[in-house]
Amino acid sequence: MKRKKKAFYSSQVALIISIIITISAVAYIYAGYKGLSICELLGINMPETEIIGDMTQNFIEEQLPEEKEDLPNPTVTLLAVGDVMMHDGQIWAGYNEKNDSFDYSEFFHVVKDEITSADIAMADLETTLAGKEQKYTGYPMFNSPDELADALKDAGFDIIVTSNNHSLDRGAKGALRTIEVLKERGLTPVGTYESEEDREKILVKEVNNINIAFLSYTYGTNGIPVPTDKKYLVNLIDEELILGDIRRAREKADAVVVYLHFGEEYQQSPSKAQRNLAHLVLKNGADIIVASHPHVIQPGEWMEVQETDGRIIKKYVIYSMGNFISAQRFPHTEEGLMMKFTLEKDLEQNKVYLTDVKETDTWVDKFVRDGKMRYVVRFGKKP
Repeated sequence: MKRKKKAFYSSQVALIISIIITISAVAYIYAGYKGLSICELLGINMPETEIIGDMTQNFIEEQLPEEKEDLPNPTVTLLAVGDVMMHDGQIWAGYNEKNDSFDYSEFFHVVKDEITSADIAMADLETTLAGKEQKYTGYPMFNSPDELADALKDAGFDIIVTSNNHSLDRGAKGALRTIEVLKERGLTPVGTYESEEDREKILVKEVNNINIAFLSYTYGTNGIPVPTDKKYLVNLIDEELILGDIRRAREKADAVVVYLHFGEEYQQSPSKAQRNLAHLVLKNGADIIVASHPHVIQPGEWMEVQETDGRIIKKYVIYSMGNFISAQRFPHTEEGLMMKFTLEKDLEQNKVYLTDVKETDTWVDKFVRDGKMRYVVRFGKKP
C-alpha cells in the first residue's frame, strides 16, 4: 500500500514539475521577446534559478509524507568471571630471573578475544597489590606483583571487583594501594574505596546510550576488622546498605549489576541465605547478580519480577562463577564460568531489559615448561 501511495505522489510531483518547466520556458521566451529577465517580468529582485528551485523543493516537501526510519534497539554486552587468585605457584610462574620482572599475560591469552569482545568485562581480584616490600605470598594472606593488573588490562577487563574476604590481607594500606595500582592501569575498582566521598559515588558505565551501574559487596574480610576510621574502605554485605545503594543507582542508570562475594566454600549448590539475599536484591531494583567465593560453580536462575507498571520482567542471578584462575586442586576448583549478558534498550518505552544470558565453561590448565609450573585459562570443561 505504501509503495502505491508513494508512486502516486511521485507521479503528481513529476506532472507539476513538467508544468512548472513548461510555464518557465514560455515565460522565458516571452521575457526574451520583451527584453526582460524572468525576475523583472515577475517583479521579483531574485535570481530566476532560485525561484524555480525553491518552488519545486517546497512543493516536493509539502506533497511527500515524512517516512521515519525504524532504528534498531541499542544493546550492551557484559562479561563477568569469578575469582582471580594468585597462589605461590602462580606468582613465580610469571617470574623472569634474567631481568627480575613478572609477566602474567600467558594466563589469559587463550580467552582474551572472548573477553575483549564484550562491551564491559569484570573480574574479582582475590588478592592484594600491596607492593614488593610487603612480600609476595599466596594463601592464606595474598599479595601479588603489580604486573597481574597489567595482565588483566591486557586481557580486556574493565572493572575489577576488590571487595572480598582477602581485601585486607595487607591491611588498609594494602587495600588502598591495590586501588591505586588498578587505577594507574586504567582499570576501575569497585567494592573498596579511598574515601567516604568515593564510596558514595555510584560507578556507572555508558555504552550505546545505555547507562549501567555496578555495585559490589563481600560477606566479610576473614576476621580482619575494617578500620573504625575507614568504614568506607570495604563494602560489606548489609541489606539496608545494598538496597539504599540500589535506589541511588536506579536514579543514575538504566540497569544495575550487583557482584556478591558470598556463599559456602566448595559447595556446588547455593545456600538458603544466598537465595534469600539474591531474591531480595533482584526484587528491589537490581537486574543482574553475579557472584563468587565458593571456588566452585553454582547454578544460576532466572527470576520474574513485577514492575510498578504491572509489567513482568526477567532478571538473573548466577550464585557462583567458580575460579577463573587459581592453583587450587580441590574437586571442581579448576573450573569456572564466563557469563555473558545482553542488555537491550527498548526505545519506545525508554527502558532496558536483560534479553540473553550465555554461559561459557573454562578451566585452568596446569603444566610444566622450562622447569616451572604454568597456568593457562582454557575454554571447555576440564578433561
